[in-house]
Parts: sequence; structure tokens; C-alpha cells
Amino acid sequence: MNTAAPVAAFWSRPRVAVAAAVVLATALLLGLLLYALLPGLARTADSRHYLAAAASFAETGQLLNADGTPYTSWGPLYPLLLALGSRHVLAWATGLHVLASLTCLWSWGYLAMQLLPRRAVVAWSLLVLALAAPWLITAKFIWAEAGFQALFGLYAVALYRWLRTRRPGWLIAATVAGVLLPLQRTSGVFLLLGVGAGLVLAYPAELRRHWRALNVHAVIISSAAGSWLWHAQHVAAQPEVYRSRGWQGLRETLGDYGYVLTRWLVPVQQAGWPKHWLFELLLPALLLALAAMVWRSRQPFLRLLGAVLLTYILCHIGITVLSRAGGNVYDVERYAAAVYGPFVLLLAEAAGRLAVRRCWVLLVLACWLAYPAVRAARVARFCHQLPVPIR
Repeated sequence: MNTAAPVAAFWSRPRVAVAAAVVLATALLLGLLLYALLPGLARTADSRHYLAAAASFAETGQLLNADGTPYTSWGPLYPLLLALGSRHVLAWATGLHVLASLTCLWSWGYLAMQLLPRRAVVAWSLLVLALAAPWLITAKFIWAEAGFQALFGLYAVALYRWLRTRRPGWLIAATVAGVLLPLQRTSGVFLLLGVGAGLVLAYPAELRRHWRALNVHAVIISSAAGSWLWHAQHVAAQPEVYRSRGWQGLRETLGDYGYVLTRWLVPVQQAGWPKHWLFELLLPALLLALAAMVWRSRQPFLRLLGAVLLTYILCHIGITVLSRAGGNVYDVERYAAAVYGPFVLLLAEAAGRLAVRRCWVLLVLACWLAYPAVRAARVARFCHQLPVPIR
């Protein structure tokens, strides 16, 4: 019996093929998440403050650190969400992280289906997103990143739908997500700055035509973010102190970001000295390559996302040098995970352009999937074996 014809007919139907890819990607990411998170969520020093703030809010209605000082170093949304879990906060947080990670996949997967021209490239991008090692890492720890990434995905979808349809409901949805972004992670401000730059770059006509609506959108978001930052500055037990890490700090930060972005593409060893200088040189090359992809993109919204990616990374490099953010490869992977979706979409579109009349490119992409698959499996195993507190 010849089964090739029915199989070919199945995959030739666009909606069926894409739906199958979505189901496969969802099952793949869900399986990795459940295995990684099954023993429980791991913790760092940040986690202790998140849990303390959640507990204090549930008991007294105030956000307090573990030492009783006002909680001001991070946005308030994550501990408020944790407080909803009450006595079952760890199980609640695990459910939130799984849902947030799947929301990332569905949001960026939806945009891939809208923005990428070839079904094969869409399916490829869905699988790469499902094998996202950065999302596994941020989901494993009691950190705000998983929810932050999901909010950015939802914001991007809502903004895209508004730019396509001009329906007010989508702009309202984008405004709500935009308000929550910096309240979940203060670096949401960098994403929103990138959106502004992207609108100028990719949608100048829309800016002129709908400047009132976009100004209201920006003012509401800025007011919410500014109010929290003003409050945090005035109630903080100690004022924020910014100490520049100087030239050496800049070199280390460039090397860390160069290492993380390179590791998203190819397997590399830890970015320790003396080979750290190699990643310092690779980072400008990678950022220039991304800028070239943005410039050559035929999709305005991908150009916007490219502007967001570049703005976010450059701003994070700046605050790391000012000692306002953690400065090692683990922190960099954690921060950069928020823009993994745009990174994959830009890469997929560039690969799709190369694949026109070059079928071998699709074969290379298929073979390359082995790398993120192996890395995701190793990261999931690492997360599974991490020691976690009993309570």
C-alpha cells in the first residue's frame, strides 16, 4: 500500500500542517517543562525576596523584603501574583511558570505564522521555540522572568493585531500588557523604548496618522512605570547607588552577551578568560548581523521587533556596566530570554529568504535542529537535578 500520497496530501493543506506543528511544539515544550520542573522550583537570592514580599502582602497588605525593609528593587507584579497562591505558593508558581512558557510559545508561534512566508520555515521556527533552553531556565527558578516573557509575547501580538486591523480593542489590550511589563520587570522599559524606536523605523505613516492614540498609549504606560519607580525611590530603605564598572566591566559584559548569543546558534564552551576576548569581538559582529536582518526584512513588524531586540540588549549592557544588573553569563541568559522569540523570528525570515531557489538551506536548517534539541534536553536534565528546598 502506498502511504506517501496521503501523507503528502496531509502536509499540503496549510492549516492542517501548521496546526500539527503547533500541537507537536506544544507537546514538546510541555514535556520538557514538566520534566525540568517536576522536583520543584529552584531559588536564588532574588527568589527569597519575591517569596517574602508575597507572604507579607498576603498577611499585612504590604510588600516587604525578607529583612522587613520595603520591597523596591524589582517590580511589584510578580510577588502580587505569588500572593494569590497563599499556602500553596510553590505549586501555584509552578503552574504560573508553565502557563507563561506555553504563552510565549503560542504568542511567538502565532507571529511566526503571520510573518514568515513558507510553511516549512514556520514549522522550523515553532520547533526552535519549543526547544528554547532560555525559557526552561527562567521557568525553573522563582523569578519574574517567565511571566515577563509571556507579557511581552502578548503585547507583541496585541500591537501587531492593532497595526493590522486598527481596532481599538487591540490597542487597549496592548496598553494593558504594556502597563504590566515594567511592573513585572523594570527592564520592560527597555522593551517599550525599543517599540518606540521600531514604530519610527517601520511604521512612520501609522505614527503620523494615529499619533493621538499612540501618544495616549505611551502616556498611560509611562505613567504606570514612572509611578512605581517614583514610589520605589522614595520608600527604599537605602537609595540606589550606581557605580560604573569601567572599561573592564564593559569588556566583561560584551563578552558575556557575545557568549550567550553565540550559544543560541552553535555549541561553545564557557566564556572564561583568556578566550573571553573572542566573544567581545563576536558581539558587535552578531549585533551588526541582526541589524542587517532587520534592515533587509520585508515585514515591517519584524523590523519593529528587531529594533526592540537591539534596544533591549544595548540598554541591558549599559545598566550592567553601571552595576544595576547582574553581570555574568547566567544572568545574561536570564535577561536575554525575553527577546528569544524575536531572535528566532528574524533568523527564520533570513533563512527563508536564503531558501528561495536553494532547497539545501532547508536541509541545513533541519540538521541544525539537532543542536537546540540536544541543548534543551541537557538543560532540562540539569534543571531536574538541581537541589530544591523542601519548603
